Amino acid sequence: MLFVLYGWHKEIVFDNVVGGDTNNGEKEINKGKNYIEKNKTRFSVLIPVRNESQNIAVLLNDLASQDLDTNNFEVLVLDDNSDDNTAEIVTNLVQKMPYSLQLISVPMADSAHKKRAITLGVSKAKFEYIITTDGDCRVQKSWLSTFSNFIDYKEKRDEKAFFIAGAVRLNYKRDFFAALQASEFATLIGSGGAALNLGFPFTCNGANMAYSKELFEELGGYENQEKSNTIKDGYQISSGDDEFLLHKFHKVYPKNIFFLKSDKAIVETEATQTWNHFYNQRKRWASKWNQHKKISHAAISMFVFLVQVFTLLMFVFMAFDIFTTDFYLTNSELRKYLYLTFFIKMSTEFLFLFSVLHFLRQLKAIFTLPFWWMFYSFYAIFFGIAAQKKGYNWKGRRTK
Repeated sequence: MLFVLYGWHKEIVFDNVVGGDTNNGEKEINKGKNYIEKNKTRFSVLIPVRNESQNIAVLLNDLASQDLDTNNFEVLVLDDNSDDNTAEIVTNLVQKMPYSLQLISVPMADSAHKKRAITLGVSKAKFEYIITTDGDCRVQKSWLSTFSNFIDYKEKRDEKAFFIAGAVRLNYKRDFFAALQASEFATLIGSGGAALNLGFPFTCNGANMAYSKELFEELGGYENQEKSNTIKDGYQISSGDDEFLLHKFHKVYPKNIFFLKSDKAIVETEATQTWNHFYNQRKRWASKWNQHKKISHAAISMFVFLVQVFTLLMFVFMAFDIFTTDFYLTNSELRKYLYLTFFIKMSTEFLFLFSVLHFLRQLKAIFTLPFWWMFYSFYAIFFGIAAQKKGYNWKGRRTK
């Protein structure tokens, strides 16, 4: 955790207003709107959707408020066989939006629905950078301009940005269940960002990431180019439209992958409202971990799992130590080091989550941490085991 905490703080916040990092003495001369207008980076915004009639209009209106010139981006809504009126809503908005908006129907498929939708969208996109988000998300008016300025900033420093992962936060204000999800999600976002900053990427979120269209096609998109391998990083599994693509870019361009640490480019989405939805979502996320090629990713998964087992055993140990007077499992010297290790772990986790939640502007969600300390080990172990069973329900259909 100390290593992850260092990784999170290794890069400071990117300042979109001046086009540079804050507090590092490297701010650009151009300021504000003028800087945004001079930037020529163009984006094709891909939004894969299925049954998003309650959300899609809100997102499209958010995009209408972007402070990036509307000539510098287009929006492609990729309708994955919705059985509600999502397509009708988008069609009615095509002529009303100030930017180019297209509705593209995705052919029916048996698996990897989102990957197939994005692949189709890339083939239809006309601009040099792809940026993806989900139909149930909200974006700030500075979302696209911040990505644009970041790409331009890296270009001026002779650091081409071929793949950029942004931050995502869950709206935690609905209830305690939402707050629990928000704090857990913040840990995932923070860990992913820290790993990217350290040059060892292992996760990102498809609701907020950008990459070169040309290189996506050059690398073969989601197709597995190592045909002799049996690793399922192509269309054989449905999840992993973000992580597997990140790893593919990193394998060829390890110096051109970045985490955009800017509060002006944070994407927000809603936490799940039901336990059933929560279960299937977490199982979908966890299902990616046993599909990675590298031993390092398997080692990370096993390490995280063992840490949670250790934490659970420590809670059991402390309970016996407190409530049982004749507990002689360990001697006093070993007991002292176990408690010290446990204290360091918990303190580091608190500092890390505090830092990430502060960046995400969700600091009030820190009050859920004591609950996670008590129950997260059960939770992580449960989903680590549950993910071994294939299949889950998502968006109204059974997915492999």
